[in-house]
Amino acid sequence: MNRKLAMGLDVLFRNYWRGRLGIWGKLLDSLLFLLEALYRVCVKWRISAYKHQWLPTVTLDVPVISVGNLAIGGTGKTPFSRWIYEQALQMEFVPGVISGAMARDECELYNLWNPGGIFIKDRSKTKGAIVAVSRGAGLIIIDDGFQHLGLKRDLNIVMIAAEHQYSEKCLPRGILREPFSGLDRADFVIITRKTVGQVVAQRVVRDIETHVSRKQIGQIHLRFSSWKNIEGDTVPEPVGRILIFTSIAEPEILIELVESITMRKTEAKIYPDHYEFKRIDLQYLKAKAEDYNIVTTEKDAVKLKHLGEISRNIFVLHLDLEWEMGEQAMMELLGQQTRSF
Repeated sequence: MNRKLAMGLDVLFRNYWRGRLGIWGKLLDSLLFLLEALYRVCVKWRISAYKHQWLPTVTLDVPVISVGNLAIGGTGKTPFSRWIYEQALQMEFVPGVISGAMARDECELYNLWNPGGIFIKDRSKTKGAIVAVSRGAGLIIIDDGFQHLGLKRDLNIVMIAAEHQYSEKCLPRGILREPFSGLDRADFVIITRKTVGQVVAQRVVRDIETHVSRKQIGQIHLRFSSWKNIEGDTVPEPVGRILIFTSIAEPEILIELVESITMRKTEAKIYPDHYEFKRIDLQYLKAKAEDYNIVTTEKDAVKLKHLGEISRNIFVLHLDLEWEMGEQAMMELLGQQTRSF
């Protein structure tokens, strides 16, 4: 797809889903009604096909843990997958992480966190998992795997961001990949928060409890920890004008977070999720770096390591994962689901 068209559609739909298009949004909503209905039928048929074994499901001889979303957008899957990875190491497993074919940035980030680990990106997460096992993985973590039903999993974890404005609308009218009834397949639901407070997060917990009355629910705070440079060393907070340069799923949340930390307004250059920066984008960045401090995420930073002298003006936002509810229950479930392997 044409680069400008892809970026334009990304902005259009993010504004549409947030109700920012006024009367044009209502018109678009009417036009997309039938597409959403068709999408729901396809999703329901696909789930039923796997449930009744009309479509094949692969079973591996190692535990498989899926970390996924009910909706599109960033919920903290990658940092939580890292947490699972570290728990697996402590349990003396050799973990392998499987990401989608578009997620080169995520694979590079995993390699940065755990050099020498088994990290596979593949359009088919089943094929990626088989490759990981052949390389010695004794436990598989599927990053963004909730809708990947072709691989049997032993633990199904769903992440839900408290910042999202949820409705019952599915794609393309809303951000849901499937209806809330899909949570029936989850073993554990985790509410994450970055910018909202405990009160809002707990309200989301109560809302989700109405859909998953017998499921276990946890809550995590992805909390600002420090500023890093491009090499990963801790640096002071940027002083002066800030330009946020990012290609993540929820840039609005990042902008809100950076502005709350620095107590100043920022400017932003936003690209679609997992976007591969082109030469023209990096030329733009170099020009802006003469007058701005460039703020970006860890996921974006792995794609900017080769910029040389300009990198001294790049500040990377580092977040820590902090459990607020459900950690012990999650640990017990992990132990139960992996004990027989």
